[in-house]
Amino acid sequence: MHRIVTGVDGSEAASAALGWSADLAERTGSELIVARTFEPPQAELPPGRDRELRAEEQAELSRWCADRAAGVGEVRELLLDGPAPDALLRAARDADADLLVVGGRGAGGFADLHLGSVAHHLTHHTTLPLAIVPPSGSSAVRHLVLGVDGSDGSLSAARACADMAAGLSVGVTAVHAFEPVVEWVPEDDPRSWHTAVERRLREWTEPLRERGVEVELDIDRDSHPVDAIARALAAHAGSAAIVGTRGAGGFSGLRLGRVPLQLVHHTGAAVVMVPAGSAG
Repeated sequence: MHRIVTGVDGSEAASAALGWSADLAERTGSELIVARTFEPPQAELPPGRDRELRAEEQAELSRWCADRAAGVGEVRELLLDGPAPDALLRAARDADADLLVVGGRGAGGFADLHLGSVAHHLTHHTTLPLAIVPPSGSSAVRHLVLGVDGSDGSLSAARACADMAAGLSVGVTAVHAFEPVVEWVPEDDPRSWHTAVERRLREWTEPLRERGVEVELDIDRDSHPVDAIARALAAHAGSAAIVGTRGAGGFSGLRLGRVPLQLVHHTGAAVVMVPAGSAG
């Protein structure tokens, strides 16, 4: 991980997202880019007032960076023009960022980016990993929970997880929720569903072991994937979740946007969503 872009707007949620991003950037040695949008009022302004408003926004952005990202080695400030979602996506793409971070609910320049809007707009348009960080999930990351099912998205999530976990020096719980057919052999039999799934799960998580990351396998039978991931998050303090944007098999019902939305709603944890092909 080399570069993180975080959108801020003065809200409590944005403050949480920036604090989370700053810790991540400091621990991984990444450049942190803090972005805020400027949209002048629709009413006609006196001469020079537009420049004054822009200067005020820039000064507030600088205060935020000084207060909440003081320990980061390299911080860049961006005051963007235009509607917040599109401007933030452009900035992340132009910066060749490895991760885009937003809070769970915004105000001001990001007023439309409440939790549902983040998932609706950003998850449907981002081509890089996106983190949604609610205030309840803004503590420093001490463990990562990876949802994996063999789909392209989850394999990209595994590679992104390997990069983040290695940079943070934290362990990973790899979760696979599975609903097997009825069978008549014991679970430890080489022909059993559990043995077959464990073998595939080890293959899917090989990128983590290649980076020296400690991986715990969690095969959850007859569970909804969100419930399985939620239990893994609850079992490790300071956990964040990483999932792909689309699933297959055990994650077949969790289409684009539903994974981070359901996990944030049900767990309050930070959730990183990884589009297929965006990592590794």
